[in-house]
Amino acid sequence: MNVYAITTNDNKAGERDCEVVFRPGAKRVSEAYSGGYATFSNSLKYPKNRDDLLEKIKLMPGSLEMFAYFGHGYNTQLGGHILTDADIKLLADALQPKITPGGSIVFYSCLAGSAHGLTTSLLNKIGKGVWIYGHTTTAHSFKNPDVSEVHNGDSLRFRMLPDFYGPKLKAAWTEALARTDLWLRFPLMQHVDIMKELNAIRLVGTWSVPGSKKYVFEWPITNGKYTNADSLCVNPHGPVKETGTSQIGEWELDDELVITWGGSDREKWAMPLNPDGQVIRGSSGLAKRIARGTYGSIQG
Repeated sequence: MNVYAITTNDNKAGERDCEVVFRPGAKRVSEAYSGGYATFSNSLKYPKNRDDLLEKIKLMPGSLEMFAYFGHGYNTQLGGHILTDADIKLLADALQPKITPGGSIVFYSCLAGSAHGLTTSLLNKIGKGVWIYGHTTTAHSFKNPDVSEVHNGDSLRFRMLPDFYGPKLKAAWTEALARTDLWLRFPLMQHVDIMKELNAIRLVGTWSVPGSKKYVFEWPITNGKYTNADSLCVNPHGPVKETGTSQIGEWELDDELVITWGGSDREKWAMPLNPDGQVIRGSSGLAKRIARGTYGSIQG
C-alpha cells in the first residue's frame, strides 16, 4: 500500500514529545506499510517552519492511499507552522496532487479534528473525495479514542467514530487503539471490519455457556505489515477451549461468530456480541462473559 508519514522533528521546550511519541509513531506507520517518512524542522521561526513542512510534502511520492501527520495541533492550526486559513490552503495545495481520489489523511494531533476546525477546512479546500481524521481532545498522539471523520460525499459530513460505533463498543474502541495497531489501520479500513475487531475484544476471556460449560477465547493479534486491503481486514480469529473437556476449537468473527469444534460441529453466536447475555443460535439459554482475557500489546 502507498502510505507516507511526516512528523515534527524538534521537541517542544522542556518535553520529549517528538523523541518519545511523534517520530516513533511515524516510523511505525512507515514500517507497517513499507513506505517512507520524513521529518521537518518545526522549531524554525514561522513561516520558515511552514515552508519546510510544505517542501517535505512536495518531495513525497504520489498516488498515496494515506498520508499521516504527527505533531501538535489545535482547533484550527498545526503547532506553530500552520496558523491561518491561508496556510491551510497552502497545505491543501501541497497535498492535493499527492493523494489518490478517495484516499485518507490522518492527523495524529490534539484537537485538529474538532468540529469546524482544521480537518473540515482542509477538506473544503482539497476535494478529491478524501477522508480526513483527527482528534477532538488533548491526549496521546495515536491512542486518543476521540477521533472525528470528515468526508465530502453528497454533502459535508462530520462524525465522531466512537459515536458511530455506539456506546456498547466505545470501551472496545478505546482499548483497540491502546493494545493493537488498529490506530494505524483504521483510516484505510471499512467500518464493518473495524467493528469486527471491536467485537473480538469483547469476546476475549472466559464465558459461561448453556449446559454448564465454560469457554475460554483467545485472540493472538500482533502488530503486522500490510500490503493491500485484504491484509488490513482479516477476520478476527483464534483458539477457544472448553474447560470441562479440554476440547480445543477455533473461532472466527464475520457476520456472526462461528465456533468450530472439528468436522462439521459448529456453533453460531449472533452479532453484535453481548457479554451480559449472548444469544447462541439454536440454544434457549444465554452465554455470559465471566472474566476478561488479555490480547495484543501496549502501543507506544
